[in-house]
Amino acid sequence: MYQPTAGGQDIGDVEGPEGVTFTPAFQIDGTLTFMPLRHGRAFFNGDIALKVEEVKGFVDAILAKDLEFQAFHQHFDEMNPQIWYVHWRGVGRALELAQAVRHTVDATSTPLPQTKPQNPTTPLDADRLARVLGGEAEVGEEGVVTVTVPRGGHVVIGGILASPQSNISTNVQFKPLGDDDSRAAVAPDFSMTAHEIGPVVSRMRHTDWDLGCLYNQETDEHPQLYFSHMLKTGDPYALAREVREGLDLTCTR
Repeated sequence: MYQPTAGGQDIGDVEGPEGVTFTPAFQIDGTLTFMPLRHGRAFFNGDIALKVEEVKGFVDAILAKDLEFQAFHQHFDEMNPQIWYVHWRGVGRALELAQAVRHTVDATSTPLPQTKPQNPTTPLDADRLARVLGGEAEVGEEGVVTVTVPRGGHVVIGGILASPQSNISTNVQFKPLGDDDSRAAVAPDFSMTAHEIGPVVSRMRHTDWDLGCLYNQETDEHPQLYFSHMLKTGDPYALAREVREGLDLTCTR
């Protein structure tokens, strides 16, 4: 599994709900995942953050390369400037598929190549957040911690049994709002089946989480998954426990 990120460095800072500044390290990014198949083939599933003027050209590039255009949506309202996200996927020989994906990204002003920061640090206790959520933590730029919590069960996309790491897990991002770990902006992106939506959203709204969106990000998917981005600021470990309460209402590993 190859899973680079595609940060929106060309977009810069975006003012969002609750006075939180969204950045390429926090929410203004995308993920490009490549899952190996047999005989040198691969399954690609990804998403990318776009400026409004980039969307049409990007979708045209997807269709020109015979890739699957899957979703077009926003994560949160009250964003200034407003950012759009597009999801797309494909199957083919690994190198040819990667070249096709690169062609689509080249239709935007997203800078490539991109690299992860070396030896990133954070005031947050990433291991503690991972333990609370039951996932794996990664530290990125600006001290942002991302915890990935895989789904359980099988998910088939376009006839392919997809790995949980194929952009279908729940990701939770923590952005420190100071020099210590007392306060953070927390943004989970819940991965849910239809019958999980009501219980999860009800639980999170009960503790006053800002509900951003509800959408499908894949087509021809069984079971069909729905995703919802949410936001809240406060003590990161207390908020992680609240997110875990939501996760307990889903099928997670």
